[in-house]
Amino acid sequence: MSSTISKRILVTPVLGVGHVNACAGIAKPLLKNGHRVAFFLEKQFAGQLSKHGFEEIIYEIDYEPDDTAGTNNRTPGEQAAHFLLKNGILGNNDRFEQIERVLNTKWDSDSKKIQLDKHLRETIKTFKPDLFIVDDPKLQPAIYYSNKPWIKVISIAPLLYLYNIESLPPGWSGLSNSDLDRKQWPKYQKIVQNIFYRKDENDFIEKMGYKRYPNDLLMPPTEALTIYAYPEEYNYPEIKEYHPDWFNIEVFNKNESNEKIDLKEFLPKDFYENDLNGNWSGKWIYVSMGSMGSVDLNLMHRLIEVLSKTNHKYIVSKGPRHEEYELTGNLWGDRYLPQVKILPVVDLVITHGGNNSVTETFAQGKPMIIMSLFVDQHDNAQRLSETNFAKQINPYDFDDNDLINAIDQLLNDDQLRQRLSKASNRIRNSNKHSELCAKIEEILMKN
Repeated sequence: MSSTISKRILVTPVLGVGHVNACAGIAKPLLKNGHRVAFFLEKQFAGQLSKHGFEEIIYEIDYEPDDTAGTNNRTPGEQAAHFLLKNGILGNNDRFEQIERVLNTKWDSDSKKIQLDKHLRETIKTFKPDLFIVDDPKLQPAIYYSNKPWIKVISIAPLLYLYNIESLPPGWSGLSNSDLDRKQWPKYQKIVQNIFYRKDENDFIEKMGYKRYPNDLLMPPTEALTIYAYPEEYNYPEIKEYHPDWFNIEVFNKNESNEKIDLKEFLPKDFYENDLNGNWSGKWIYVSMGSMGSVDLNLMHRLIEVLSKTNHKYIVSKGPRHEEYELTGNLWGDRYLPQVKILPVVDLVITHGGNNSVTETFAQGKPMIIMSLFVDQHDNAQRLSETNFAKQINPYDFDDNDLINAIDQLLNDDQLRQRLSKASNRIRNSNKHSELCAKIEEILMKN
């Protein structure tokens, strides 16, 4: 128990598994110090945070029949994947078109917005939070007009939020800092800015009885604190120049207790002992395309086809449609896997490039192949590629040898392994989570 007075903290993440987990990583030290930490969650997340000691304030939305995001028989990850597929956001799309679809998609019905506002106002009235922790591209007006401080969490790659720095490539574009030809930059910069200035959202805020946000922003700037996670080895130095008050936690969940599984105990005996007819390389590779990427069965079948040609063994996070495809030979997997505990014991990771997966893998010092699917995953793939920490491969446009050769090159790159090991040791020995907890407690004590 900390010597500070116990305070009430309400965490309001956007309803995605990665966002919720990131906020949990921030909030665990606060909980340990004796503060009351409650997560404001839709019912699909019930039970996910209480097992870690957090309070859960669960609300239920009465969805309209055509509101596909509210298909209640799916897990949160399945819901998001279904929604993105239905709206043509996932798949082999032009990246500019992908951003257009994200921008033009109606993510929440008006009915849901009204119900959410009602539930949140009731929660604020009963829980009486001293502070909000918000991981959401838009700020709920009930929070903004509560007269309580709120902390902004950027759990995705931060490049999108650096849209006003002209020397940096536009977020979600996958364009490079080293581009000599920057003809594409202006059109991306323009559409990215449109993400943050939303007249339509402010019209609805006004309709619900609140005042509009300044300049019709989707999320006004916070006066408390902004948190993001990007290891310093590949971070954008411009952040410190333009946003010196932002706090870089580097990785939201860094596995401080160094938990790891015993593969011999965890894996099926026949798979663990299979030496691939005497050809096994001795290398274990973890494959996760995220809950969203793994619903694309064509993509998963393509990966399985290529990986089965190698002499390495693969542990695959199969995702929501796990029953619809088989893994044999040198591949084994399950619907969900304890990723944080698997990362320390594998030799290489093939990932979709979600920011949590990338930072967690980097913190464990593992080489990566990033096969980005959409939005900030493209930023991560490009940034780690241009800083020579990973290889990027287009998941919808690659030859067999592109992937096979990338795997073998990374497994045999001793210089990269040394660089990654050095970075891993630095991150795991840092005290960023404790420093952040102290900073948040300073904010709490002022209010």
